[in-house]
Amino acid sequence: MRTNNLTHAVRVTLMTSPLLLCATPGIAAAELEAAQNVERIGVTGSRIKRIGELAPTPVTVITGQTIVESGVTNVADLLHKLPGTSVGLAPETTNNTIFASGLNNTDLRGLGSNRTLVLVNGRRFIAGAPGSSAVDLNNIPTSMIERMEITTGGASAIYGSDAIAGVVNIITKKSFDGVEVDISTVRTEQSGGEEEFASFTFGSDVGKASFITNVNISRQHQLRGDQRDFMLNGPITIANPALVGYTGDEVLPGRVVWRTGTTSIRNWSKTGNFTVAGQRYTFDKDGNLKPFAEGELPPAGIPGTTNQNNYLGRDGDGYDSIAHTYLRTPLKRLNFATVANYEFNQDHNMTVDVNFSRTRAYGESSPAFLAFSVSGENAFLPQDARDLINSTATKRASFNYLAADFGNRVYDQDRTLARVAVGFEGIINDSWSYDAYLTTARVQADSTWYGELYEQRFYDAIDAVNLNGNIVCADRAAFDFSREVDGETVNYKKGDVVGAKAGCTPLNIFGEGLYSEEAYAAISTDASRRSSIGQTVVGASVNGDIIELPAGYLSAAFTVEYRDERASTLPDPAMRAGELFGNRSEPLDGDFNVAEISAEFSVPLVEGVYLIDQLTLDAAIRYMDYSTSGSDNAWKLGLNWAVNDDLRVRVGKSKSVRAPNINELYAPPGQTFRAFRDPCAASEIATANATYKANIVANCAALGIPTDWEPSDTWKQSNNSGYIRGNENLFNETANDITVGFVYTPSYIDGLSITVDYWKFDINDMIQSFTGPDVVRYCHQADGINNLYCDLIERNTDTFEIDNYFESPINSASSRTSGVDIEAAYGFDSSLGKVDFRLISTYLEKREFNSTGVAEDLVVSTGEQGRPRWRHRFTTSYNYEDFSAVLTVTHRSSTVNDREWTPSQNNYNDIASYTQFDLTSRYNVTDDLQLRLGVLNMFDRVPPTSPFAFNNSNGYYDSLGRRLTVGVNYSF
Repeated sequence: MRTNNLTHAVRVTLMTSPLLLCATPGIAAAELEAAQNVERIGVTGSRIKRIGELAPTPVTVITGQTIVESGVTNVADLLHKLPGTSVGLAPETTNNTIFASGLNNTDLRGLGSNRTLVLVNGRRFIAGAPGSSAVDLNNIPTSMIERMEITTGGASAIYGSDAIAGVVNIITKKSFDGVEVDISTVRTEQSGGEEEFASFTFGSDVGKASFITNVNISRQHQLRGDQRDFMLNGPITIANPALVGYTGDEVLPGRVVWRTGTTSIRNWSKTGNFTVAGQRYTFDKDGNLKPFAEGELPPAGIPGTTNQNNYLGRDGDGYDSIAHTYLRTPLKRLNFATVANYEFNQDHNMTVDVNFSRTRAYGESSPAFLAFSVSGENAFLPQDARDLINSTATKRASFNYLAADFGNRVYDQDRTLARVAVGFEGIINDSWSYDAYLTTARVQADSTWYGELYEQRFYDAIDAVNLNGNIVCADRAAFDFSREVDGETVNYKKGDVVGAKAGCTPLNIFGEGLYSEEAYAAISTDASRRSSIGQTVVGASVNGDIIELPAGYLSAAFTVEYRDERASTLPDPAMRAGELFGNRSEPLDGDFNVAEISAEFSVPLVEGVYLIDQLTLDAAIRYMDYSTSGSDNAWKLGLNWAVNDDLRVRVGKSKSVRAPNINELYAPPGQTFRAFRDPCAASEIATANATYKANIVANCAALGIPTDWEPSDTWKQSNNSGYIRGNENLFNETANDITVGFVYTPSYIDGLSITVDYWKFDINDMIQSFTGPDVVRYCHQADGINNLYCDLIERNTDTFEIDNYFESPINSASSRTSGVDIEAAYGFDSSLGKVDFRLISTYLEKREFNSTGVAEDLVVSTGEQGRPRWRHRFTTSYNYEDFSAVLTVTHRSSTVNDREWTPSQNNYNDIASYTQFDLTSRYNVTDDLQLRLGVLNMFDRVPPTSPFAFNNSNGYYDSLGRRLTVGVNYSF
C-alpha cells in the first residue's frame, strides 16, 4: 500500500484530542512546502482531492479512538450527544414504535433523520428500515471506524438527495497487521441498562495485498421504568385545588405539580371492571366480585377532574403504568466487516468492502387493553355481578380489561444486512485520478409480535352463556326475526341468543388464569411481518487540474452515478385482515431509481497580495433524474479567503434537495376512522371563523353545494372512513442554506484554534402528513379549491357528503432554522504531561416550522425542550507517558416546554438546564496490553424533575445514571 504522509501529518496536527475536533483550519505553510510531492487527499464535502486547502466547508472530525475512550460501544451513542445533532430513532425512543424498535439514526440540526446523509468511505449506505432513507448506525462496527467526518449544511450538489442537513462520512480502517482483542463492559449503579462488548480484529499488510477483518458482538440490556428512582418518584400533576371556589383577580395555574410518585390508570384492570349506579366493581383473582379499590384520588371538587382517569397511589386495582414503562429497548448486535486492498501497481488499486450484520431488538409494552360490553346473562359472572348488571335498564355493562393473562405485547425485530462494495481507484496522469465503484446491499427485517390476540375471537369467546346446561359462546341474532322451534313460532329480537357459535370456546376473564388452555389457544397468537430493502449504486468520478491560473491550478471533479432503491413488506394474513388487536398492516412494494451527474470546481482567484494570502472560489452543480419525482438540480457556491497564516474566512451558499422516499410514495392504504364536521354545512358556515368564512363560502359554492345544505344525521353521528396511504404525486423538497464563518489559528499562541460559523437553513415544500379533519379544514379554508388538500377528499355527487378522505403526505410544509457553531481547541506540553482542551458549542438563533403555509400555523419552537438555545460539549484530556484521562462535560441550557404557555395553564412550564460529567482513563500496561476504566454520568445526574422531561421519552437526557465502564485491549 502507498503511504500517505500528508494524511498522517494532517491527523497529527489536527487530531491532537482524543475527543471531538473542531473544523479543520488548514495546514501551515511550512508543512505545505514539505508535502508538495505527496498525494492529494479527499475531505468530506468535496470530491476534489486537495493539498493544503482541506476544508471548503466546516468539517468536524471524530476519531475511532474517541469512540472507544468515551465508553460507548455504538457510534450512535456518541453522535446523539453532539451539540449539532438531535436523537433520531434510538433504543431510548423506539420502544413502542413496533417496526422501528432498536434502530439507531442520527439527525443533524434536528431537521429529521431522512435529511441526514450517512456515507461509509464516501459512498452511500443502505437504509435501516423499509421505505426510509435513514441509515441504521447499528450496522457500522465500532472497531472498524478510523474516523468520522461531519459536515453540516447542504451537500446535495456533491452527494445527491438526503444531504439537506449535512453528511456523516464514516471512514473505516483500510489495513491492519496483527491481531487485536478488545473487551469492555458497562455496569450501572442501579440495575438495568448494562452493556457488554467484545471485538476481534485481525489482518495483514504485506506486499501488494492487505486486509483487515473485524467481528464484534455487543449487547445493551433493557431498562425498565421501575428500575430508576427518578421514575418511581416522578412528578404527579392535578388540576389546581386552589381554583375551588376561587373568585379573585389573580391568574392561577390550571394544573399544578401535586407530589411525586407513580401514576396509575383506574380505567383498566387485570380482571376487568365496570360501573353500576356510580360504584365501580372488579374481581379478585378467584373471580369473586369486589368493590374497585380506587387508590388515592385527587381532592374532590377540583374543576376539570370530573373524568379524572388517573389516581395517585399504587394501592388501587387499576393499571400500574410503571410496570410497563420502558426507558431503553434491549439490543443485540453482531457485526462482521472486512476490507481488502490489492495494488495492481503503484498507480492503480482495488478495494473490496464486505459488511454483514445482524441485530436483534424488542420493544415491550402493556398487555392488550380492550373495552367491551358484557351481558348480565354471562355464565362466568358470579351471581352478585349478574344481579348488579341485570338491575340496569339495558342489562349490560361496559367493561374495561387489561389482558394481563395473555402477557405483555413484545415486538421482536430481527434485522440482517449484507453489503458488498467494490472500488477501483488510481492515477490517470500527473494531474488526474479516478475512482469507480459498485455497491450492492440488502437488508432483511423481520418483525414478530408476541402476546397478540384475535380481537373478534376474544369478543365472541367472552360472550359466554348457559345453553341447555352447557356454557357456550353465544350466537346472537343480528336482527329481529321469527322461526319455528319444536312446532312453535319463536320471536327473536336483535341480540337474543339463538344458539352456540360454531368453532368458539368460551373464555373466562373475570379473575386470573381461570380460562381453559383450549380457550386461550383459540384467541392468542403471534404475528409477523417480513420486509426487505435493496440498494444498488454504481458510480465513477475523475478529478484533477484543468489549467494553471495566476493564483494556482483550477481543479475539478466530475461524477456520474446511478442508484436503484427497493423495499417491500409482507404482513401475515391475520394482520392484513385486521384480525389482531391494534396491528393492522398492509403490504408495501415500491422502488425508484435515479441517474445523476455532477461537476465541482475549485478556482483560485487571488494569491499572495496584501490581506489576501489566498482566495478561492468553490462551485458545484448536480443534475439528477428520478423515476418518481422527475428531474432536479442542486448547486453550491463558496468563497475561501485566507487572510494570512492566522485567519481564514469562508462563505457558502447552496441549494439542496430531498426526493420522497419509498414509504412516502408507496405506503399501502390502511383504513382509519375519524369524526369531524363538514365546513360546507349551513350550520357550520354560520359559526365559521371570520378569517376564513368568505373562502369557505366560495369553495363550497365552487363544489356545487347549496347554501342551505346539511349532511344527514347518520353522517354527522358517524366516525367517517378514510385511508392512510402514500402519495405518488410528491415532488422534491428544496433547501437553501448559507454558511458564514472563520477559522483563527494565531501563530503567537501555539496550539490554539477557534472556529465560528453562522448557518441558516430555509426548507420549502417539505413533506407533511395530516389527519382527515385537518385535510377537510385546510381544503375549505384555502383561497380556492385547486389546492393539495382538496385533492385528498372525495364527495358523493348526489348527497354532497364526504365519502372518503386520504391521510397522505403532501408538499405543504416549510422550515426556517439558523444558529452559530463555535469550536475551540487548545493544547500544551509540560514536564508533567500533555493537556488538551476542546469545546464544541451550538447556539440556536431560530427554529420555525409551518405545516401548511398559512401564516397562523407558524410554530416557533426556539428554546423549547427539543430545541434548546445552547448545547455544549467540553473535553479536557491529559496524557503522561502510558497514562491518559479524559473529562467530558455535556450541557444543554434551560428550556421551556411550550413558548405559547400562559400562567393560566400550569406551574411547570420551565425545564432546568442539564449537565453531565464523564471521566474515562487509559493505561498502557505494555506495548500490547491496554486497560481502560471510566465513570459515566459521574454525579448521577437524572432528567429534570418536570412532568414534561423526567421520563426522557425523546432521549434528551441520560436515563442510565451513574455507571462504571471497564475495558481491556490486547494486540499481538
